Amino acid sequence: MLDPLLLRKDLPGVIARLQARKNPQPFLDEAAFQALEAERKSIQTRTEELQAQRNQLSKQIGQRKAKGESADDVMAQVAGIKDEL
Repeated sequence: MLDPLLLRKDLPGVIARLQARKNPQPFLDEAAFQALEAERKSIQTRTEELQAQRNQLSKQIGQRKAKGESADDVMAQVAGIKDEL
């Protein structure tokens, strides 16, 4: 099994070692892997942004409730973020 971290760090080296085997494994498509890796990175970035936004809104909910104010609108935003996550 190939280590995903090794693929991310040294993809050309992994491909070269796979091709140097006695029975080469032509199953690793470099372009497809790079496209999937770019998609993974963008999804991870978006997830982290949404989590940060959710945390900030959750803090606002606590502050509003501590003041005795309604936090229904902020809670609805948090629910929307939760659905997107």
